[in-house]
Amino acid sequence: MNTPHCNDKILIAEDHDLYRDGLHLLLAELLPGATVNTADDFPSAFAKLKSTRDYNLITLDVKMPGTRDLDGLKAIRNEFPTLTIIVISTIDFGTSTRQMLDAGANGFIAKSTSKEEMKNAIQEILNGNIVVKSAQEDPGYIDLTTQQRATLRYLAEGLSNKEIAIQLGVSPSTAKEYVSKVIERLDATNRTQAVLAAQREGLLIDHLVSGD
Repeated sequence: MNTPHCNDKILIAEDHDLYRDGLHLLLAELLPGATVNTADDFPSAFAKLKSTRDYNLITLDVKMPGTRDLDGLKAIRNEFPTLTIIVISTIDFGTSTRQMLDAGANGFIAKSTSKEEMKNAIQEILNGNIVVKSAQEDPGYIDLTTQQRATLRYLAEGLSNKEIAIQLGVSPSTAKEYVSKVIERLDATNRTQAVLAAQREGLLIDHLVSGD
């Protein structure tokens, strides 16, 4: 992992104007002389990263226009394996935070973190440490298979077993089995309870009640 210096480039990917401006000021204080650029949606952020390929750091709000779930984070990590990625978001759940780290983030900082704590956390991450600054206690990691995650997403969208089967390209009986496994894995008794449990655990990033 490369630590940014005065002539290096940083990208802030954040769709809220006030928070984007605040991060710009914070990073200018922390890394004086570094070039700090901004993007207000994922497509423009990804395009800027690819245009020169010389960025050292991106601060990323995973829940922003133009991306879904952790797809944007995964796309950046796949394209830029050595880029330092710091997720800064209001999505502050133990399970979702671990998913972000698994997807390639070098650290997570909740937006509720104080300025000085955030500066210290960013510096630690740039020094090569994996840092999580969260206001929430870790409830434990609920691991789901790829099929189960897809099934859960369709459950949250209100699709029937038949509709889920079509989306996943499987038989209705297989889709029903997937749904049953998801309900069981989340220790729920029905579809609605499973979705609510998944929301509480941060498994449904695009379906959380509290938005950015």
